[in-house]
Amino acid sequence: MKEFIENLKKISEKIYDQIGGTEERYIQAALSIEFDKLKIPHLRETSVQIYYDTSPIGMVELDFIISPHGDLKEYLIIEMKQASKIDDTNRHQLKSQLRSAPLNNHEIISKVTKGILLNFKKVEKYKEGANEVPEEKIDLEIWSYKDNKLILDEI
Repeated sequence: MKEFIENLKKISEKIYDQIGGTEERYIQAALSIEFDKLKIPHLRETSVQIYYDTSPIGMVELDFIISPHGDLKEYLIIEMKQASKIDDTNRHQLKSQLRSAPLNNHEIISKVTKGILLNFKKVEKYKEGANEVPEEKIDLEIWSYKDNKLILDEI
């Protein structure tokens, strides 16, 4: 997974440099283009059911599902954000997606047990006619869902 994470960081920073601050849908499209260039198998904007107990209660759209390839040995969700930082609301959203994934009857979605929160920071400042870009352009957190708990993984 280490190689995948390094590639994800690299392409995310490239996207940030070119179109950071624009609408999330354009950043998402650019990320999909970069995944295609690197031959990273993925699904974009996939609808899945969210469950209460074992009953479906609605649909949500996952930003990305990444399939195993290279050093990535499992399916995972990437949930993109564009904010000053990742917060607990984002983590709760990912928890709900990861909790519901195994309950879906789709053969790929039901295998998802990990998720990545990928945040394109919105903290550029503009002073004296120039912008100051943050040193860290993106935040990235990797989470697993086990025993009804969201667990932060080491990067």
